[in-house]
Order: sequence, then structure tokens, then C-alpha cells
Amino acid sequence: MNADCAECGAGISVPEDAIVGEIVSCKDCSSEYEVAEISSGSVLLKPAEEAGEDWGE
Repeated sequence: MNADCAECGAGISVPEDAIVGEIVSCKDCSSEYEVAEISSGSVLLKPAEEAGEDWGE
């Protein structure tokens, strides 16, 4: 399965055994995406959320 990077437009290869919630990254610009939906051999990616440090707060 393939998708396009929203940042640089490069193709992102998503493994056939990927599951919803899995993180994939663009090999060209290193942007990270979360697999949001898989249907009929196509995949929908959304930008991965960055977990911020709470520093014990």
C-alpha cells in the first residue's frame, strides 16, 4: 500500500500487514504518520501526535 507524504509529497510505502494506529514515516523528510484507516487495499494516514513531556507535573 502506498500513500503520499503531506510534507514533501514523497511516496510512503505502508506494509501490507499494517494495522490502524501503527506509525509509519517518510523516508525523505522523516515526518511521522499514524495509519488512520485501511480499506479495500488503500490506506489513510494522519499526522502522528507528538507526545509531550509532562516533567512530573
